[in-house]
Amino acid sequence: MLLDPDSQQLVHHQPLPSLLLDSRHDKIVAANAVMADLLGTDCVGRPFSDFLASDIAATIVFLDAVAHFGTYVDRRLALKGANDTPLKLQSYGVQQDSGHVLLSFLDLRELEARNRDAEIEAHQKAGLRRWQSIYGFFREVEAQNHLILEAAGEGIYGINAKGQATFVNRAAQEMLGWSADDLIGRELHPIIHHKHLNGDHFPAHQCPIYASFRKDKTMRVDDDVFWRKDGKPIMVEYTSTPIYDHNVLAGAVVIFRDVTERRENERKLREALTEVEQLKVKLEDENDYLLTEARSARSHAGVVGVSDAIKALNAQIDLAARNNAHVLISGPAGTGKSLTVSAIHEASERQRRPLVNINCSETRLEILEAELFGHKRGAFPGATRDQAGKLVMANNGTLHLDEVADLPKPLQAKLFDTLQSGGFQRPGDTGKTEVALTVIATTTRDLAAEVRAGRFRQDLFFALNLFSIQCTPLNQRPEDIPYLAQHFLDQTIRRLRLPQTRLSRANISALEHYSWPGNIRELENVIERAAILAQGRRLEFDFQVNEPAALQDTNAILTFEELKTLERQNLERALQRTKGKVAGAQGAASLLGLPPTTIYSKIKSLGIDASSMKSE
Repeated sequence: MLLDPDSQQLVHHQPLPSLLLDSRHDKIVAANAVMADLLGTDCVGRPFSDFLASDIAATIVFLDAVAHFGTYVDRRLALKGANDTPLKLQSYGVQQDSGHVLLSFLDLRELEARNRDAEIEAHQKAGLRRWQSIYGFFREVEAQNHLILEAAGEGIYGINAKGQATFVNRAAQEMLGWSADDLIGRELHPIIHHKHLNGDHFPAHQCPIYASFRKDKTMRVDDDVFWRKDGKPIMVEYTSTPIYDHNVLAGAVVIFRDVTERRENERKLREALTEVEQLKVKLEDENDYLLTEARSARSHAGVVGVSDAIKALNAQIDLAARNNAHVLISGPAGTGKSLTVSAIHEASERQRRPLVNINCSETRLEILEAELFGHKRGAFPGATRDQAGKLVMANNGTLHLDEVADLPKPLQAKLFDTLQSGGFQRPGDTGKTEVALTVIATTTRDLAAEVRAGRFRQDLFFALNLFSIQCTPLNQRPEDIPYLAQHFLDQTIRRLRLPQTRLSRANISALEHYSWPGNIRELENVIERAAILAQGRRLEFDFQVNEPAALQDTNAILTFEELKTLERQNLERALQRTKGKVAGAQGAASLLGLPPTTIYSKIKSLGIDASSMKSE
């Protein structure tokens, strides 16, 4: 990518080691000379991750914080130098209009060394000036000392052994709102130090300022409050130092500064860091979820095929991805609906956010509601911790509702309200949780017919059906079979590390003449099983190329018992293929295009032992 001259100048004129990062492609696109000395002269053009010495999750959180706040500072990002030596750095990130991130780094070891030297010098100089000024309060009245105290930026006042003010400089008067005439000769504690920030009384015998001259000890306080004349508090840090007049303890001098603004900035920073930490936890949850999804996925391939149906599907995927509209994907089981969902998400602008799946065939309403909407701790018995819910996990991303026709009516209404209002209230929560997401629903049934039958809400149907995609069965696009078969064969050999084998012309012919009632999922299973059994030899498929004899004669009339036997055999084959699993994306219900409750009922009525098939 060519970098514009302004970006080049921005990087090279930075006084600190700096680089310009293309965070989307993990690439360093520019670096100044100081940065090149740290990382090596060949760092430009290389992945930024090559130089990371810290956890990649910390880097992602840092870059997300830069994108969220515009600018961000962190000390947890660590880099490796040119000799692979870890660098202790403070990192400054600035989001650029071009989409790049400007990163500048401060070497903390050098900074700490400079700070130690500066503190030693400052203490020496401050100590001398402070003691000169303190003695001037009680032993000298020369105009020069008076002018110095009046010009000081910090508030300074002196008190005698009774706690009465003997001097108040101009800065102290401005901070406190009191004039010198108001305070000189009066005891200061009851006036400016009489209570804590929370309103509690502050007894004088507990005051560190009194303790400094009563115990002959310098007291330093970093977090306290003084009260102005108008009744408003100011946050202060101060030092109270005992003062002697001709070796007699005379009182104390208090030097203080107003740190109200700094404390407020620190509070805002803590809140920002808390928000970043929450984002980090959420990101880790999303990563854990995505890792679980990736492990359970059967295929990570893209849409494969050359048929007109696949060309039309690719065009629909691109159109749906560009518009970020809700999508309804229909088609028989095993036709690639879930793969289409992943393709839409990956092609959309939400691709960097999570794709969250939820199976609407869950039989228990309360479990499905908690999984979708989450809950607060204590919302119901057994709710021992907060649960975010998959709507929150999919915020700014994509939510996949698998077999949406099985979504219970109460949840249909609640989901529709969420899509309309852009938010929902978790059980046990008093506030509204706002979400912005794209919903992609998939179903094996005719959802319009479900609406007409009164089993699915019409308003939710219209909300989800903004963009409709129909997945074509495999037996209607036989020209795709050779490409899909080769794709699944290559994938199986690579994943299971099997000996190389190839599809013969006879194999392709056999595949093309089969009706594929289980569609693409069945083809994938047939190829995987054949590759495992072949072990590098010739592939052989264990499916019936011809239809059962009872179905070849279209004029044949079957008895009730024949139909029941045929139904039993078909259900047993489905359960054997899914190893006894009924619900879920890989279950017999999905394979047969029926609700799980119907399958459970048929298993019971037909007397089928599904548990015996789990080990087959």
